[in-house]
Amino acid sequence: MDSQLTTPAEKWIQFLYISILFSPILPGVAMLAIGLATPFFFKRKWRLTGWPEGVFLGFVLLSMISWHLNPYWVFKWIPAGLIPILFFGLYYLLTVWMKGIDWSWKKIETLYLQFWLAGLYVAVVTILQRVNWIPTEKSTLFYVLGFYPMQQAESVRSIGTASNSNLAAAMLICLALISIYTSSVFRKNWHKVGSFAAFFLFCAAIWCTGSRGAWVGLVIGLLVQVWMTGNRKRAVLLFIGLVIFGMVIYTNKTLIPREETLFATYDIRVRVWQNSFEIFKDHWLFGVLPLHFGHVFKEMTGDYLYHAHNVLLGIASEYGVIGLILFIALIVVTTHRARRWRKTANAKEEKRLAGMLISLIFALLGHGMYDYPILAPQIGLIFMLAIIIIHQQYERRCLNKPKWAYRGEKRN
Repeated sequence: MDSQLTTPAEKWIQFLYISILFSPILPGVAMLAIGLATPFFFKRKWRLTGWPEGVFLGFVLLSMISWHLNPYWVFKWIPAGLIPILFFGLYYLLTVWMKGIDWSWKKIETLYLQFWLAGLYVAVVTILQRVNWIPTEKSTLFYVLGFYPMQQAESVRSIGTASNSNLAAAMLICLALISIYTSSVFRKNWHKVGSFAAFFLFCAAIWCTGSRGAWVGLVIGLLVQVWMTGNRKRAVLLFIGLVIFGMVIYTNKTLIPREETLFATYDIRVRVWQNSFEIFKDHWLFGVLPLHFGHVFKEMTGDYLYHAHNVLLGIASEYGVIGLILFIALIVVTTHRARRWRKTANAKEEKRLAGMLISLIFALLGHGMYDYPILAPQIGLIFMLAIIIIHQQYERRCLNKPKWAYRGEKRN
């Protein structure tokens, strides 16, 4: 069947998606394995330009220049530029892999349905952590199962299978948005009921993480997904309702499991953003790179901070104005191509798939206004895979324009 993932190359990607749900470390290892295997699976000429290949290689080059101008050694022996060079290089190789398979939209749908079903495990673990049914001591078994305390073991905020609560929340909002997608494409009523039940389960798990930025991301993702259906009136009504509901939750510390309200943390965030902007002004052209950011921030303030807690400020301070332009251009072109793909799609399910993928991107960007979740491999992979698939499907349907694109999906 067209929707079955049968080839070895497809099964590698299937494993990559599942690895995201179970460990903050395994996705990076899986992506490295795919990168090393790419030359053996796809021996044709690789594109160095285009979307998003050119952007990923642009960040590789930018990281090299930035490190050359501002050399910094992590643990006194690892070049700080090596990590972004490695990851953007792997994102490029992942694009080569994904486009080399020539996925049909039905296989993409199958891939995300499997990801969504396996994601129920993440929600259950996150909720069980909140009610103290999962012990907090570190053990080999807990590491294997993917739930273990790393940074916030003493906090009331659950961390799920991620390395901290904000990353767990970012993963859960993506799973919640996929639930909305499944509710719109499933045909049987009990399947639709199950989709909405899963959505509320993921929302309950988000609440357990104590993340406020995640709710902003979820609201934005929902609005984008509804907007992409073409029903503008429904999108406006949803926006008004969610804003009212969000303000109640966002400003009340008793409704979210954390000790402080939004306004209590706002001043801290503003100081972080101001200092991050100062770093950007001092290194405005090429930035300081991710792992060097914390060192520069400590020299400036006396406190160490991993990132800018804002995706745009993070990109600007770490990769300079050139990196910020590349990133914004990638988002703009990806959004345009998602809309074009949706408009040219024949089946309702395919149109909804385009809307769901772009909603994941904007949900993580919305969450990124108060945090920087795409910096971590777990969440960065969800973000970049959605971008890669949108471009792959756009090129497959809109640029190549095969005959099946006009009469429905017949190929493969």
